[in-house]
Amino acid sequence: MYQVAVCEDEPLAAKQNEDMVCRIFESKHMRRDIDYAVTCFLSPAPLLAQMQQRPDAFHLLLLDIELETENGISFAARLRKMGAACSIVYITAYREYVFDCFDTRPLHYLLKPVEQDKLAAVIDRDLKENYNPQKILLPVDGCWRTVAAHEILYAEAASHKSAVHLKDGVLYIKQNFSSLLSRVNGQRFCRCHFSILVNLEHVRRLHGSFLELDDGRQLPVSRSRQKDVKKQYIAFLSNGV
Repeated sequence: MYQVAVCEDEPLAAKQNEDMVCRIFESKHMRRDIDYAVTCFLSPAPLLAQMQQRPDAFHLLLLDIELETENGISFAARLRKMGAACSIVYITAYREYVFDCFDTRPLHYLLKPVEQDKLAAVIDRDLKENYNPQKILLPVDGCWRTVAAHEILYAEAASHKSAVHLKDGVLYIKQNFSSLLSRVNGQRFCRCHFSILVNLEHVRRLHGSFLELDDGRQLPVSRSRQKDVKKQYIAFLSNGV
């Protein structure tokens, strides 16, 4: 589950950011507390306490810089020092802080009031580049089924449904392909064709117009996607995900 933390000491602004995050995920057909969770903190202290126990508690932190009790950049530096690797998005009304935050390795810097389309683009980027869930929840036969990400070979559009091909069979999902894409994400998954998403863990060879899986099956690679697929595959191998 993708975990988002919002640290903002103005209750109204915190609620607005929380609601915005929820709208962004709902537009991806993702369910709160199933596919994602969002937790609001009105001061840094409780967030720090939680992350001291679990530095990996959150994947994304939306952090106000002008906090009442502490500067957000200084707080982020403390989190980094104790091993927190979450993506950090600074939110502030002041442009001049942008040059002070580089040492904390932020994902992005957004000015208040936050625009939903800009935050959506940041979340999309983080999901693609940094989020690699080991287990994925899929709606199968009216209930939710947990599938290990490494068990998925590829997924494809199938009429008005989607088909998820596993090592030991096929799951048919009563969701269209675009809805499925929002659930099956991370660096290991690559869209090689308009209607096909492949797990790069199972790609044995990559050719220009097709790729070969480790079980011998071949999947097409769209001409328009060949360059991006090659780039993502090389990055995947280099990162050893």
